[in-house]
Order: sequence, then structure tokens, then C-alpha cells
Amino acid sequence: MKHYLLVFATMLIVKLTAQVDNTMYGLYQTVNPPSFQFANIDPLTGLITPIGNAALSGTVNATGSALNPYSETFSYQDEDSWLSIDLQTGAVLNDVMVSLPNTEGYFDNFRFNAADSSMYGLFRQISYDPITGFPYADIRLATCDLSTGIVSLVSPNSIAESFTMSGSTIDPFLMVYYFETEDKFTGIDLYNGQIYSEPLISFTDPGSSFDNFAYSCSDTSVYGLIMQNGVKALGKINPQTGVVTELPTLLDFDNYVLNSGGAIDPVNLVYYFQTIDSIGTKLVGLSLLDGSVASQSYLPSNDDYFIMYRIQSDCYGANRARLNVVTSNSEINKTQITIYPNPAQELLQLKADMPINEVEIVDSFGKIVQRYKPNASNLQIPLESLSNGLYYLRVSSANAYYNKRFIKN
Repeated sequence: MKHYLLVFATMLIVKLTAQVDNTMYGLYQTVNPPSFQFANIDPLTGLITPIGNAALSGTVNATGSALNPYSETFSYQDEDSWLSIDLQTGAVLNDVMVSLPNTEGYFDNFRFNAADSSMYGLFRQISYDPITGFPYADIRLATCDLSTGIVSLVSPNSIAESFTMSGSTIDPFLMVYYFETEDKFTGIDLYNGQIYSEPLISFTDPGSSFDNFAYSCSDTSVYGLIMQNGVKALGKINPQTGVVTELPTLLDFDNYVLNSGGAIDPVNLVYYFQTIDSIGTKLVGLSLLDGSVASQSYLPSNDDYFIMYRIQSDCYGANRARLNVVTSNSEINKTQITIYPNPAQELLQLKADMPINEVEIVDSFGKIVQRYKPNASNLQIPLESLSNGLYYLRVSSANAYYNKRFIKN
């Protein structure tokens, strides 16, 4: 059985400071009186510093938030509107009503994608079978324009009937949105809203669930909490196989505070979550290297919380490794590029009808493993250092961008 504490229900969008650093932003929630204020926190001391004087809405959708380092905003949803907040001043820059495709639906589990500056989430509604008339849950990937509040569907059809409150995350390199449903770690293609992968979740060591997960752009891995009668360990999941691997250090926390997923410091390689014990609420940092406790600090008051937190440098400047095949076809046709053999073993040959500016090889997790700047139309790419498997070849010239899969065997 999962052990977590749910703090309200919220949605958020963020506006970041001009200088991108590792500052952790979020909502400072006071219980008495009930209110929220935009703030940042020092993870090492637990010191919370309010930004601006504005008392925000009294309710929040806690299934997601968005911190946009490019527009320098932090955004979330209250009962029926989106609020966008200036990272430097705390001023509310935008407050727009949520406009859903169907007024009977909900938009939850949302995350900002640094690769295309958009916020994605799950739109859920009740639909009815046209033949039997029986109701069923209809969940689809959607995106939201935070300037207008309009939620638009990406998925043409339902992709799931339920989702767990374990969180959501986005791989900005592969352009895939991840969430959990029915014991599956489901990935949705951001380009077309279709299922990209949906393996069953399994554990290399005992574990009952994989919760509060977040994508790390520093090493292109998804980290989260392995639960087994409380927080057992920090783990990471292979999104293609669903296998959760436990990091070496065992933990002993009774619970975690459910507030839209963990946050990752990509510079110091630390994963953050909150837990509550007999003393109060504390922010815990875990090393991405071995899962050990890197820091833990109690919040100022036992009755207050710091929720919806995001670190502004996480995934800043991420670029898409996997292109949209439909929209990139016209670019491919502008330049004739050939690669062979495919599959390849030791060498991959690349030929083009014009000079190539840059060539990158990207593995299946979105990590760049080789890069060349040939300024030539022919290139021999050695593959001896690569493990066998699927890779993406990204080629850019003066007026075209080419993306193709190949296999090393």
C-alpha cells in the first residue's frame, strides 16, 4: 500500500529569473490562515523567502506545475484559472480562466517541456460507449496555452482509463510524456498523442511502487522513490522495459508529501522530496549517484508546507533528439542525404549533396554520444565505441535538418 500525504490539489505555471541558476521555487502554503505565497527555499537550511507581497489563491491543483526558464515565469492552476508569476518580483503577470475541450473534464498531471516551451498534461473526462451507452473514463494527452488558458487535445483517442497520483515527467530529448497507469509506466508521444511505450513496472529488488518520479537531464534518467512500507530507496526506471533499479543506499522514511513529483538539481546531482515525521515537515535531498541523504532540513513551521517546487536550471536549453517525422519530411527533401549500411557494425557512411555543418549520434535515452563538425559532404563515422542497439543520427546543413534511426549491431 502506498504511503504518501496529499497536500491540497493544485496546478502551476512558472516565470523564471533572467539568470538561470539552481534556485528552487514553489508555493509557500500556510495552514492558519490558509493561503499560498510565491517563494524560494534554501534546501540546505529550509529557509523560505517569500517573493513579493501578494497572497495568492487559497486552493491549488497539486498534480502539476510549470517553471519556464525562458519567459521567467512560474505557473499553476487554482480552482478555475491559471496564474503566471514573475520569478523575480512575485507579481501575478497573467490570470486567465481555464478553457477545457469539455466543461465536464479536468486537466491534471501537467509538466513544462523545456524543448518546445509548452505545458503538457492529461485531460480526463467521462465518455459513453455509442453502442452500449455505458460510461467509461477517457484520458488524453493535452497541452495548454498559458496566455489564454485554452487546453487543446493532442491525443486523437483515449490513451488510458486511469492514472495514479505518482507524478508525471517529460523527456525533452525524446519528446515523450510519462505517467503511471494500471501498473504500467506509460510514455506518450508529444507529437501525436499516441502511446510511445507502456511496459509493466517491475523491480530488481523488492518494492511495492515507484512514486514521485522526475526526469534528470543531467544523465537522461528517470528517478523516483521506491516504496516498501514507507520510502525504501531512491531508484531509477528504464522507460522502455519498466524495470526499476534500486540505488545502493537504503532509506527509512515513513512517507513522502505528494505535491506534483520530485525536483532534481542537475548541477549537484540531487533529487528532492518532502517527508513528515514527529518533528515536522522536512525537505530531503538524495544523491543521484548512490541514493544517500545529501541534505535534510525542516521547514520553519510544523503547520506550513512548501509545495509545487521546481528548480529553474533543470533541463534548461534541452533540444529535441527525436524529430516529428511528419513536419520534418519537407526539410529532409531539401537535401539528399544517404547513410549506409543500416544496420552497421564498425563504420557508418554518410553522403550528402552539400556540406554538412554538424552530425550528432543520440542514444535511445536522448543522450548525445558522438558529435562531429565535418564541413564536408562525406563522412565516415566509427561505431566501435557504441554498444549494440538503436540510435538516432541528427544531421544539420545550411538549410536542412535530417533525423534518421539506425542500428548498431
